[in-house]
Amino acid sequence: MKILGIESTAHTLGVSVIKFNGKTPDPDNTRVLSNVVEKYPSTEEGYIPRKLADHHAKLFRPTLDKALLQSKTNAGELNAIAYSQGPGIGHCLHAGYIAAKSLSEFLGVPLVPVNHAVAHVEVTRFFTRAQNPLVVYVSGGNSQIFALEEGKYRVFGETLDIGVGNLLDHVGRLLELEPPDAVGVIKMAAEGKKLLPLPYTVKGMSFAFSGMLTSLKKMNLRTKQEKADACLSAQETAFSMLVEAAERCLCHTRNPEVVLCGGNARNKRLQQMLSLMSQEQGARFCVAADEYNGDNAAMIAVTGLQMLCANVVPSNALPQQRIRIESQKIKW
Repeated sequence: MKILGIESTAHTLGVSVIKFNGKTPDPDNTRVLSNVVEKYPSTEEGYIPRKLADHHAKLFRPTLDKALLQSKTNAGELNAIAYSQGPGIGHCLHAGYIAAKSLSEFLGVPLVPVNHAVAHVEVTRFFTRAQNPLVVYVSGGNSQIFALEEGKYRVFGETLDIGVGNLLDHVGRLLELEPPDAVGVIKMAAEGKKLLPLPYTVKGMSFAFSGMLTSLKKMNLRTKQEKADACLSAQETAFSMLVEAAERCLCHTRNPEVVLCGGNARNKRLQQMLSLMSQEQGARFCVAADEYNGDNAAMIAVTGLQMLCANVVPSNALPQQRIRIESQKIKW
């Protein structure tokens, strides 16, 4: 069985082909044959929904062709099309949905709508073999802490305003870094020497990041060293908040594993901080390879495969911009 995955929730267009041989999907019988990513470049103006959608529509065909070529797959060999149903930017979701639905109808194969947030978690669980983890999900648009409870993910804590990725992207643009996003902040933070006083907002197991951004805007940050200190401070403060909330939650749930996933899970400093906390609490720390943490289509294909095998494909395949992670039944 071969499944095509399509990712198009925000700035990234992705197409992936996976191959499955067996009854129950696991890393031993499932191979990622291709995982092609085309990302809209970061700019100082941020991400404009219409421009993102145009980017995805324009590049879909060559990205699809590249994914099929790399996987040595003919379109007629595909058994299902999985696509990111939401949450995400409406324009981008619609572009992916049209492409996925068209392929599904043309090939006469099932269309599998996948919850993007669930896919971030499941691809990490899949490749790390985590069974019952506490999940720290850190993406551009959201940040949450949750765990499985009675067949669904229960959210114990989450951002009260913006996601940590959104914060770091804003800091990158505010300081006019290169690139002007979270990646630029990571690079500049490595040159930071001192911590600046920034708001630290943790409420139970939830947190808020916008106060830090407001505080940074009020600072007169001009020199390269001042900007480096600001990046270091924003990163350390935000990550400390996440780790504190996660540790409080872990002491309550006592999950045997901690999974870090989402685009910002690629940050080595955040990995280090959560790994140390997990070790102190007697939990195994799990994080997937960078390729599967940023937005990508392999995570959509893998989750779509699991949904197919568990017979939990939603009847409503239309894009859902504000879909929550709690809405997905986890039966695999």
